[in-house]
Amino acid sequence: PPYLPFRRTSLALLEAIFPDSQAGLQYLTRKFPEYSALYKTALLGVEDPGFITLPSTDGVFRVISCSMLVPIKRVNLLFDGILCAAQMRPDQQLEWTHMGNGSIRTELQENADRHFPGNARAFFPGYSNKDALMKFYRNEPADVFINVSSSEGTPVAVMEAVSCGIPVIATAVGGNQEIVSEKNGMLLSANPTPEEIAKAILAL
Repeated sequence: PPYLPFRRTSLALLEAIFPDSQAGLQYLTRKFPEYSALYKTALLGVEDPGFITLPSTDGVFRVISCSMLVPIKRVNLLFDGILCAAQMRPDQQLEWTHMGNGSIRTELQENADRHFPGNARAFFPGYSNKDALMKFYRNEPADVFINVSSSEGTPVAVMEAVSCGIPVIATAVGGNQEIVSEKNGMLLSANPTPEEIAKAILAL
């Protein structure tokens, strides 16, 4: 079925619409200009966690990601990018932890155990709640957070990582472009190859 069908019918019944990013505002204005008087951006945010996540000090480069394991998040593409980075720099130890639930979690773990070279490891502990995620960021080192989604609004997971001082690599889609810059990380192209992801990881 169409994604959010009867959009014009719905818009005609609303008194105001608050997209959570400039990208969302531009999308609505471009696709439904007749309702532009209803649109007003209302940016999201996250609370200051009160700490800064520490970087690794043992020579291991630690990659963090957090999302549902659904196609739009392209976690399999991130898998390929980390695998490529490990192959490109075999003397660099890499460790990837993905926080998120979905039907492919066990398959991802099995594939990582089978295909990652000796200098790379991956963990898929799942996601329970925000408090557990913040506890992880407070107590465990992290060197980069990566988001390779094909589409985004304003991703809370990216904002949470930035609030903890973790550099971010993200695709140039949706609200990612309003959060990530050269000041706090790197933007990838909207549809990066595994090699592009790997080069960004190794550049950091």
